[in-house]
Amino acid sequence: MTLLSSALILFVSCAKHKDNKNDLLLAAILLNGGTNAEFRISNINALVAARTAANSSQSRIGESNASAFLTDLGGDNPQNYGDGAADGFNDHFITPAAISIGVCQVVAYKSVAKGGPAKGSETLENANFIMFELSGSNVVPGAKMCGSGFMPIGLQTGDSTLSSAFLPITPFPEAEKQDYDRVGIIARDFTYYFDPKDVPENSYRYVDLVLNNPISNIESNRTDDGITRGDVSPKLFNKNCPESFLNSPSYIYSDLLKSGEIENISGSCMMGELAIDANSGHILRTAVPDNLNPFTDPTNMLNPPSVAGVAFASATQKLKFKTPTSINNLDIKDPYILVVDLDSSKKDGGSLLFNVSIDKVLFWDSNSADNVFSPQLDAGDSPNATSGNDNLTNTARKI
Repeated sequence: MTLLSSALILFVSCAKHKDNKNDLLLAAILLNGGTNAEFRISNINALVAARTAANSSQSRIGESNASAFLTDLGGDNPQNYGDGAADGFNDHFITPAAISIGVCQVVAYKSVAKGGPAKGSETLENANFIMFELSGSNVVPGAKMCGSGFMPIGLQTGDSTLSSAFLPITPFPEAEKQDYDRVGIIARDFTYYFDPKDVPENSYRYVDLVLNNPISNIESNRTDDGITRGDVSPKLFNKNCPESFLNSPSYIYSDLLKSGEIENISGSCMMGELAIDANSGHILRTAVPDNLNPFTDPTNMLNPPSVAGVAFASATQKLKFKTPTSINNLDIKDPYILVVDLDSSKKDGGSLLFNVSIDKVLFWDSNSADNVFSPQLDAGDSPNATSGNDNLTNTARKI
């Protein structure tokens, strides 16, 4: 199975990962006036059409700027997802019913001619302008990324009232707004909600693609059995959390909570994160707090794993999503920044519009007749990768 990661595209697209593939595409356009960034659900076809109409080679979230094609974070074309039937299995795809983008910070860069960094060398330190950041004390002391938390941006497919969301931003100074040609988003993660009719296992109801997990200045590293950048991580809830989490995206949209459930959100409802075994699709028995351990007391969980977990022995077991190669050069404490070109033809105002596509986020191989993904209960849906890296590169495997 594969989940693909998101992309910002001014026209940019998301990263693709096997066994965790999410093709979140974002297109950024600077609009007239206003102090909000709008995130709006779109689709791949609409973004491709818009890019073709623009007839330009606007930057992508991928590694190379040579191609004018739409690509995702890992450099793959979202129009070509899947690995075909050569491995003996049919390709299956599911689009999630909702997504939440955990935005920690939004920065902007001036063009090189105006003193900005060269493209491809953008960092938090050389950003020329901060458009959004959460204020307040750090939840994770000294963290360089997402230490004060993040602003969740929720978007739902098929519901016009929830297909758009806004993020407050500081507009560019009037005298400098023409100087900026790129925007950078630091996101903690992309969280996907899968409809029970498509993914019946509750432990897969909400799945994170982790991009920037904050690390305090007193940590030298992160243990192998913890959740780190590049992991595909299902969310785990204790039994005091709202039951509507399991049959609606109410974790993302509090307006969908049922009567009496809202009180539990700020009280005894607790959440943890798990990891997935790339070889089986089962949940790995990684480090979780005792009060959120589904393997010692599954009755205390709202969405425990459907079967016994897999013993954790090495970080190579963990299901990963395909990230840009530039991430490999980052220190574990440094943020990965999704850099998106601004549409120069509309760069005359202060608001941003990000068009987002989450088409076919989940990809897996199976010869089952249905298009239902159930890796823990249906052996036909289980992957057979030998490691978390194998699932990214080996098209001969069932992934």
